[in-house]
Amino acid sequence: MELFGIALSIPVAFVANMLYCLFLSRVLLKLERASRWLRFASWLVITSFTAELALLVTLGSVRSRGLLGRGFYVAHLVLFFLGPPALANLLVLRPRRGFFARWYIVGALCTAFAFFLVLLQYTVSESLYGIE
Repeated sequence: MELFGIALSIPVAFVANMLYCLFLSRVLLKLERASRWLRFASWLVITSFTAELALLVTLGSVRSRGLLGRGFYVAHLVLFFLGPPALANLLVLRPRRGFFARWYIVGALCTAFAFFLVLLQYTVSESLYGIE
């Protein structure tokens, strides 16, 4: 059943990321104040994700939860859901436009990132709570 969920996550993430990136490039790119606020919030999310990834690589899931408490898994889930939109915000809404600022390229990159996050989510959940 898990393989079915992983396989379905790819097309769902692709459609969601493409729609979000299109919305960013057509609507939010024109709103300077909203773009600035989203870039700041996205940096916080990506920085938090980098810190979590460093904890997971060095300590593992169980010891990270032991160090940070029960809020670790909640924070992990928040970063799981906010990671791809944060990456899209940083790439599409940046001041200097370039090749990686095109919405369809960013959508594909965010889909790959979302797939990585799904695999990470399964790994963390499995190590914390077991296979079932």
